[in-house]
Amino acid sequence: MKVKIYSLNNGLEVYDNIKIIRIISEDYNLLILKDYMPIIGQINGSFEIENENIHKKINVNEAYYVNHENIFEILIKEN
Repeated sequence: MKVKIYSLNNGLEVYDNIKIIRIISEDYNLLILKDYMPIIGQINGSFEIENENIHKKINVNEAYYVNHENIFEILIKEN
């Protein structure tokens, strides 16, 4: 999967060949794998991306995401 992270502080970050996306929000936990159904949502908590070489965890107060055709895009709202 491809992950695109949009934020004002870091601009656009793109990661390829991501195997797992883990979302931990106030109301739910979600694990997104390859070929997961299209989904859109809001995060108040954190998310992680993982593959063999990368393990990145990002804490967010508010973020919005969409997953469609193995592309996960997230927009982080920053103060």
